[in-house]
Amino acid sequence: MSETWAGLVSPLTLSIWATACAIAVVAGPFGTYDTMMWPSRLAYWGLVIGLGIVIGGVVRAIKKTVCHSSHPAIFDIGASVITSAALTPVIWFLRGTLDPVLSHSHLSLVSIGFNTLLIVAGIFVLRRQIGAEQPASYSRWARVSDVPVTRLHRRMSDWPESEIMRLSANDHFVDVATPHGVETLRLRLSDAIAEMEPVEGVCTHRSHWVALRAIDRVERDSGKIHVVLRNGDRVPVSRKYRVRLEDAGILERQDGTGQGG
Repeated sequence: MSETWAGLVSPLTLSIWATACAIAVVAGPFGTYDTMMWPSRLAYWGLVIGLGIVIGGVVRAIKKTVCHSSHPAIFDIGASVITSAALTPVIWFLRGTLDPVLSHSHLSLVSIGFNTLLIVAGIFVLRRQIGAEQPASYSRWARVSDVPVTRLHRRMSDWPESEIMRLSANDHFVDVATPHGVETLRLRLSDAIAEMEPVEGVCTHRSHWVALRAIDRVERDSGKIHVVLRNGDRVPVSRKYRVRLEDAGILERQDGTGQGG
């Protein structure tokens, strides 16, 4: 909860709240432009957005504490439903109180709840897509494992706690290999590599990147070199990128030379 409170009062959160309020006051969504003067819209949207941020933050903190091993999709669905359920009556009360035209009897809780759920769910999905949302188990995992948590981990819906061993380009996607399997993300290889910091790794080929700690051994077959990872994956090493493995000491440990044999 202390982490949640720090996030709620951070300059980033406050700037998001102020920007969202300004947009809502000017645009007047959900009919507020027609039924409210701008001071009323400012009060209404300021309270709705502010309370939405607070309630959403508290729900996320509780779910991370109670459901610390939830799958990211299940976590987001649960958090969206709970946040919407808590926020819907608040919106109903504020709209009926601050709107000079619409009274509580004119407002439908079902309609408000549905619209709120769509918006809240969209925000949770967006947070995870841009890497702002950590799966609930990250903090617990980081305490018991020496595998660094990277920005790329936050994009993963499958095995988000697993060590990332290899990245491979796949058209406009990237295959992320872990000891449990491969998840495909819509991302450029160069961007995925950038999000692997601080994990040390090298490109072995223009289409492949491997984490140094994931390499088990080097194999040669008819003059071709492959690195074999601890999960059994064989990744090709092209002549252009071989020097990077030599600089990292991988080929030197296998061949006994600094030139890779």
